[in-house]
Amino acid sequence: MKVAIIGSKDWQSRRKIQEVISRLKQMDESVTILGQGGKEGAPLMVKKYALEFNMNYVEFNPSYTGRNLYSAMPDAYYRKSYHFSQLIHRMTLIANACDKMLILANGNLDSQLDAAYKRAKKLKKSIVILE
Repeated sequence: MKVAIIGSKDWQSRRKIQEVISRLKQMDESVTILGQGGKEGAPLMVKKYALEFNMNYVEFNPSYTGRNLYSAMPDAYYRKSYHFSQLIHRMTLIANACDKMLILANGNLDSQLDAAYKRAKKLKKSIVILE
């Protein structure tokens, strides 16, 4: 099972992310965590705790970044010039790839999280929003 855990950069609750990932591991150790990649907030914490709990982790970092050890896309996808649409495209890729989605948001969903939510909803995937 592939579970996308995505969230905002201003997310601060480490404890909630630890609990969620710990429960996923207890339910099924073969779960793969799909993250969005990032250097702050929820994206950073999801990666950190997924790896600390020895979970399978794959990230959909934006195409204007470089490929890394956990990147989901092939080399040709990366190192493009920056454009805002790449951030929305990344969320669409995550929604397409996951079986279930968990969104970590402080209040309203920003445009990126909303794009992922709408795509997953359209594909009739299970979605949970944690605030």
